[in-house]
Amino acid sequence: MSSVKHHLEPNDDNDQTDSRKKFKSLHYVDPGLRLLESTPVTNAENIGCVTLKDIIRHDHLESMYQFNFTVNLEFLMDALHPQVRNKAQVTVIHGHRFDETRLAIQADAKRYPNVRLLLPTLRDKYGTHHTKAMVLFFNRNGVKTARLVVSTANLCHDDWEQMTQGVYMSPMCPLKQDSQSVAGTVIGAEYGSEFERHLISYFQAYGPDLSALRKQVALYDWSQCKAILIGSVPGYHRGDTMHHWGLGRLAQVLRTRVKLSKKCCEQGSTIVAQCSSFPGVTEKWFDTDFGASLGEAINAKTAVKPMLKFIYPTAQEVRRSCTGIVDSAGFLRLDQKTFDQHERWMKKRLCRWKSEKAGRQIVMPHIKTYARITGGELEWFLLTSANLSRAAWGQFQKEKTQIYIKSYELGVLFCRELFQDLSDDVYLLPSTAQDRHPSLEEPVSATIVPIRLPYDIPISPYGPEDECYTRGYASRALEDHFGSGSANLID
Repeated sequence: MSSVKHHLEPNDDNDQTDSRKKFKSLHYVDPGLRLLESTPVTNAENIGCVTLKDIIRHDHLESMYQFNFTVNLEFLMDALHPQVRNKAQVTVIHGHRFDETRLAIQADAKRYPNVRLLLPTLRDKYGTHHTKAMVLFFNRNGVKTARLVVSTANLCHDDWEQMTQGVYMSPMCPLKQDSQSVAGTVIGAEYGSEFERHLISYFQAYGPDLSALRKQVALYDWSQCKAILIGSVPGYHRGDTMHHWGLGRLAQVLRTRVKLSKKCCEQGSTIVAQCSSFPGVTEKWFDTDFGASLGEAINAKTAVKPMLKFIYPTAQEVRRSCTGIVDSAGFLRLDQKTFDQHERWMKKRLCRWKSEKAGRQIVMPHIKTYARITGGELEWFLLTSANLSRAAWGQFQKEKTQIYIKSYELGVLFCRELFQDLSDDVYLLPSTAQDRHPSLEEPVSATIVPIRLPYDIPISPYGPEDECYTRGYASRALEDHFGSGSANLID
């Protein structure tokens, strides 16, 4: 594959002509990925980003289902258009399991007669309803459409303005035709009924409470969605269902859908995990379960073994951020004890939060992304609610004949094969606010899928002097400033 060259704006008319001539055969496809708009950064760095109001503040919104962990109901309802705020049917599937927050959201819901609350059943006390997604149904003058939104943000103010977050928005999907619709023409990828089946299968895990949603989703044509759903649902999954969820699902998709580029096979690549928490991660699970699953591909056996890294901010990066040392501990949740136990193997895999070009250097990440990177190109990219944990991704058991998952999660994966109905040569290239249409060095005919990464590449490993940010670091900073006992504020 060609090496990446991010083209510059032409300096004069002749350059502009040459640029058009050179890149006239490039076709750009919007995958529906965005970063959320962030108030601490400049307008230029927010180009192409979205807010909650951009997504749901429409006067033709008829109903919506909100899936999330933490929900501020007032924040959500205020984002709706005034004309539909009190009449659109709103179902909120939340994760407030503890009495204080559960009673609070129930009290808030009494202000909105059009709101229904659901609390999913969890089988394990360490599990959470961590999915962050929306299903939106619109009706403009009798023309009905639906949209799936998958995000990384809780439904509260700070998540949507003070943290680096990501969102996928599907196309507006129309109702199906009366006759059986053709499944589509995407080569080697999920499309049509398969995308729909996995979406409905995910909602099936919630039981009879979402039976109406499943029926409603089935009325719409989701064949335009060039993304692969990767979900997790609680339970022991065996046999064929082991490949439906968590690491089992991701490994199966990579093994059957993703063919690594020649450059990746010959020159090597890096699998990058980037998240805001990794509780209970052991070296064995990270290498044996997690690493092995993410290393899968159609031609994995012919490829150089990938390096495995994860991005997490240093203490200095957090200190210089808009949320600072103390407030960042509310969402960057690496415990000191966990880090101390695993520092030996973690430190050699850790990479800094470098986001100067991406425009989010001072905005700490709550976003979760996973990618396989070859030079300046992406073999695949995953945006998800799932942190780096066994609860989220699952743990293989009984010689990999079953997987045990504790939490609900949902993500979307993108790979070249999803777009090969448009051209034979497809490139997933990182984009930024300033370079929304990255280009190739050679003037070839190709389809470019710009991926708005939250971090810069190449990634930057920790240096000898870099200290990993932990909640323990935040506690010590509080004690240094306010004295003994103040560290309890972190909890």
